[in-house]
Amino acid sequence: MARPHDTRRLCILSLPMTSVSHDSPPRERAPAVTAEGESFASDPKRLRYAEVAIPASGKSVEIAPGVRWARIPLPMDLNHINVWLIDAHDGCIVVDTGMAASMGKEAWESIAADVFATKPLRGVFVTHIHPDHIGLAAWLQERHGVPVTMSRRTYEMASMMLDAGAQTPFSDAEKFFRANGLTDLEQMLPMFKPDRFIRMASGLPRVERFVADNEVAPFSREWTAMETNGHAEGHLCLSNAAARTLISGDQVLPTISSNISFTFRSGDTNPLGSYLSSLERLRALPAETLVLPSHGAPFYGLQQRIDDLTRHHHEQLEKVLNVCAEPRTAADLLPHMFRRELKGMHLYLALGEAVAHLEYLAQHGRLERRTTPDVIRYAAIS
Repeated sequence: MARPHDTRRLCILSLPMTSVSHDSPPRERAPAVTAEGESFASDPKRLRYAEVAIPASGKSVEIAPGVRWARIPLPMDLNHINVWLIDAHDGCIVVDTGMAASMGKEAWESIAADVFATKPLRGVFVTHIHPDHIGLAAWLQERHGVPVTMSRRTYEMASMMLDAGAQTPFSDAEKFFRANGLTDLEQMLPMFKPDRFIRMASGLPRVERFVADNEVAPFSREWTAMETNGHAEGHLCLSNAAARTLISGDQVLPTISSNISFTFRSGDTNPLGSYLSSLERLRALPAETLVLPSHGAPFYGLQQRIDDLTRHHHEQLEKVLNVCAEPRTAADLLPHMFRRELKGMHLYLALGEAVAHLEYLAQHGRLERRTTPDVIRYAAIS
């Protein structure tokens, strides 16, 4: 199909220092729409949060046997990323890195003094392309002389995004925005500065080995990579079946519905379909899996969270279908899908999510695209 937007037995894991709780999660600061997605928490009774105090910046706590939890601060509304330090060989591997900012580097220096002095850093594993995950990978590699691993697709996208000469001109983005009904583009310009992604990352790390779906992680035979697309192409989760532990990246978060966008850069023509399929794959993991997310608190209740996320997207799809009783652009859908005023990056992300829902319905025969030289509208098929 041509791309329509070429205009571009289950038991609770016994954990030292850890038990489960039916309490609400620790408070997190996040807006309604972020690069990770829209605020969407499950009923607290459906998830059980690990009773471990949130680690202070630059500190770590044991969250599972052989796994420590640390937080790296971020210079944005969603003010942290969780990183995971996994025992491996005679040291440890870190999963994800934070964004290239002084506060992140300072936190890593504290972690180095606290952890790496006795368990040297032996490698970095990146779950996906977004700068809060890959941003300090090259810096950690250079500082500690360690290998970096990720999916091939993540590396390909990082290579492109970190090449100033290959940056997308705003004219390409403008075509996409206008085709989807967005006309006030002034506020979009800052997001398409050639060096925007470059400033959020410490460079392109050297990668000697890529990790593929269902492949045993290079640092430990206990962990297996699972490619879970939709939020980001090439996104990898890490599953430890024996320990019933899942490092979920941004794919399953306890209080946020991950942003699922179709944009002018999309290689996946149906990201929402990819995301929902990935959730069904994760659903097959044991019911008492401990989920270690990139944002928010570690929790139990993977299947319950998947149920809630899936229901959320199907409710959004029903809204879209109802609104499209008359032909609509993606921009027309925004006040029906999102609760807050949308500006700048929030508007960009919300528009991409609207297009993803429209394209899902179109590819499932529920909507038809009505394309003119200037705009794409979608109408329900009766």
